[in-house]
Amino acid sequence: MKKLITIPLLFFIVFPARAQSSSLEKRVSINISNQPLELALKMLEKEAEVHFSYNPRVLELDKNINYKAESRTLDHILNEILGPSISYKVHGTHIILQKAPKRDFYISGYVRDGESGQEIKNVSIYEPQTLASALTNTHGFYKIKLPVQQKDIDLKFSKKDYDLLIQPINNRSDQKLSVELQKTIKPKVLTAEVSAIKTPQVKLDTTPKIEERLSSNSKPQPVPVPEMEVKEKKVNIDLSEELAFIDTTYQKGKDHFLNWLMTTKQNLHFRNIQDSLYKPIQVSFLPFLGTNLRLGPVVTNDISVNIIAGYTGSVRKLEVGGVANFIRKDMTGVQAAGTLNLTGRSFAGVQAAGAANINLGTSSGIMAAGATNISVKDSKGLQAAGSLNVALSEIRGTQIAPFNYATRLNGLQIGVFNIAYDRTRNSLPIGFFSYVHKNGYRRLEFNASELNNTEISFKTGVPKFYNIFNTSFSYGRPNKPLAGVGYGLGTSWKYGERLGSNLDILSSVYFQEGEFSYLDQHYRASLGFEYKVFDRLAVFVAPTLNFYVGYDESLDFSSYKLLLSERTSRWLGENARTYTWLGYKFGLRLCNKS
Repeated sequence: MKKLITIPLLFFIVFPARAQSSSLEKRVSINISNQPLELALKMLEKEAEVHFSYNPRVLELDKNINYKAESRTLDHILNEILGPSISYKVHGTHIILQKAPKRDFYISGYVRDGESGQEIKNVSIYEPQTLASALTNTHGFYKIKLPVQQKDIDLKFSKKDYDLLIQPINNRSDQKLSVELQKTIKPKVLTAEVSAIKTPQVKLDTTPKIEERLSSNSKPQPVPVPEMEVKEKKVNIDLSEELAFIDTTYQKGKDHFLNWLMTTKQNLHFRNIQDSLYKPIQVSFLPFLGTNLRLGPVVTNDISVNIIAGYTGSVRKLEVGGVANFIRKDMTGVQAAGTLNLTGRSFAGVQAAGAANINLGTSSGIMAAGATNISVKDSKGLQAAGSLNVALSEIRGTQIAPFNYATRLNGLQIGVFNIAYDRTRNSLPIGFFSYVHKNGYRRLEFNASELNNTEISFKTGVPKFYNIFNTSFSYGRPNKPLAGVGYGLGTSWKYGERLGSNLDILSSVYFQEGEFSYLDQHYRASLGFEYKVFDRLAVFVAPTLNFYVGYDESLDFSSYKLLLSERTSRWLGENARTYTWLGYKFGLRLCNKS
């Protein structure tokens, strides 16, 4: 019985809805040629078999209509003829045309100084939830559009050097609202030093009276001269003012650059608004065209999607950009861009860019770029780039690129060229050429050996791992190669202030006069012992183990006393003589300060 009652009820509920839908979805073909709207609606009534009801004051009935449609839905035709300002209700075949409800309303007025009554220009007026905003013009006038459906509206008036004013909006219709702002009272700060008033000391007259001097018959006594202890003055160089000036100059330059990326209105809002506004998701087409509207630089988003490029205040989770991402303050999470990622204050997470990642503040996490990574402030984590990594402050982590630079290295550098101004004790650069200016290892070495009359070597890097660049000469002496160049690696130890040792491995090529088609090869391992005669000058001696591949038949090392082996063999597809022997080298080293 219940089922029998339910079925008719469902019929009466569903049928009117289907009738409404069928009336709007009915397909109509019509050709209206320069006819007034009133007649055009009658033609539609006839073709669609419906009836229109409307208030004549709502529609422009005298407006001429030119319209042609082939098998289009009635809903589509009405939208194109009447436009978005007219809505309609359907009851079966009866359609009521009426004015569409208002979606937005406007608030306008003037902003004045509460003390002088003068109009204030460039005041930011904004609503934090919708991010609607406006600026006063030169006459202090503003006009802002707000949504009718917004439940709670607190309109904020903000200007630099003025107190923030919050005005609740209860009426959802167009209205006038003029306000006065009060200037912010800044506490006075004493800039001059306050010193205590010095009172003059009263000196007692200790000179003996004349009578006492006349009556005294004592002999003159020698006057003892106190010994003066001369202390060596230590010169303390105070660079705090200079460093503060450099930091201030950098901050100004950074702010100027970040401001340059904003439009004029965005700049004005950024100077005025102290709030940290929030919106979960934003989508931008360009930095000045997106859902953050003109308040992007002061808005924090969880997720930011930039079709081409976007500019926002902070991002907490994810930002993706087709070309570039610009963040004024902080980025936390994952940031990926086709070309460039740039953050102004701090970054923590993962950055990936086709060209470059630039962090003008601190950074922590992984930075991966096709070309360049740049960190201006302290950096922690991994920098990996196709060409260049730059850490202008301390980096605690690893840099991997063909060229790496760090002002202070606290970790590992892996690249072809590694440069650091300073380093911590356990830091290590590994590459073809490494240079550490402070706390690094450098030696310019002049020595002789059983094979060469003169060798000049330059060693650079750190004590644990350094590069060796070598050249050697024998000045045409018999049974010696004419000249050679070599490259090697080494490590060193210290046993005190003056004594140390090092292990070097060097590979060299030699050539004879007028013969460059075959280059002899020399491999040498040496264990050296160094003694510093002065802070920058040391003497050393080192036993060596040598392996030589010679193509020049005029060279013969079989007479060496410590020869270990001699044989003729194939080397790299050519006939060659190979020698193995124990040798030596000794000389002088010019050392860096360490």
